[in-house]
Amino acid sequence: MRLDYDSILQQTFKKSLRGYSKEEVRDFLQLVANDFKDMKRDLKRLQEALEEKDRRIRELTAENTAGKTRQASNQENWRASLQEKARQFVNQARSQADRHKQKVEAEVSHLQEDIRRLKKEKQHLTDNLKTAAPAVTHSRTK
Repeated sequence: MRLDYDSILQQTFKKSLRGYSKEEVRDFLQLVANDFKDMKRDLKRLQEALEEKDRRIRELTAENTAGKTRQASNQENWRASLQEKARQFVNQARSQADRHKQKVEAEVSHLQEDIRRLKKEKQHLTDNLKTAAPAVTHSRTK
């Protein structure tokens, strides 16, 4: 049987010739009952405090989860930002490389044109020398 405040107060004892003093037993039981009542009130207060702590733990857990979600989102945003910057850097490098390649190709084209022109000049000079050389050799022999 579980004791509570009321059952302690309502407890009765058999009378005997040499028994305990009724008043002392009643006073003692009153003290015990009051202690039970105080313990019950304390237990209720502690249960309420525990429920409040549990509620706060759930709140903090939810906040922590939300914080981790925000952190993961921030990391994803940071990663995406870095990837975008890397893409921009690569595109810029390709663009500069294309411009440099076009300049080099234009310079190569000009140099090839100069080489063709110089070859023609050389051929023209060689032809002129060939035609002039027999005349000079012929005039010396005379």
